[in-house]
Amino acid sequence: MEQVKFGGELISRLMSHLCERLPGCRGVGLSVWPDGAVIRAVGVAEELDQAQVDRREGPLVDASRDERQVTGKVGDLDVVAVPGSWGNGGPVVLTVYLDHPPRVEDLKAIEEIEPLVATAAAVVEFCAGEVLRADQMVRMVQHRRYIEQAKGLLMGARPCPPGDAFELMVRASQHANVKLRDIAIALVLVACGELEDADDMTMPPKIAYDTAQRLWEALHV
Repeated sequence: MEQVKFGGELISRLMSHLCERLPGCRGVGLSVWPDGAVIRAVGVAEELDQAQVDRREGPLVDASRDERQVTGKVGDLDVVAVPGSWGNGGPVVLTVYLDHPPRVEDLKAIEEIEPLVATAAAVVEFCAGEVLRADQMVRMVQHRRYIEQAKGLLMGARPCPPGDAFELMVRASQHANVKLRDIAIALVLVACGELEDADDMTMPPKIAYDTAQRLWEALHV
């Protein structure tokens, strides 16, 4: 199908753009879970993503399992693994391999490109009739919307760029060991009291709500 071919080319271009934008980037990969299939890879990601999938261990696997951003090492390289939610079936995970520990500017660039890559991958899978169902596509869009809404709330409570707001959520997610999307949904609930289009939405666990509550209160001291 032409849509699938175009989507694949778009993913490759976005990944190459990210690799070129980050000094010291040695590769970028994209895989879909729970089956662990590598969708696209450039540079060292072609080998290193597949090795983690085969061994079922490493930052890529941890990010897919916990559905939260993970940083770690694979050999001599530092890795940032960022999951993008596709619904309850599992995430699509973007991996970025660097020759240095990730800096704030690296994380901001990854955070800008990752939603585009994840959405392009979703369209490819949807058009191909594989993995992704229509309800999962809708769920992915909902989760993205709540993450963006939560970022906006944080930016309003503590004037800061979008990347810094996203980093706050990532740190809260890692500290509480809960999914980033759960922190985002909980923040919206804490700040606004309700969710739009929540009929089909799985509510976050109590620890996510408690973490969001503490974060929101800390920003208003």
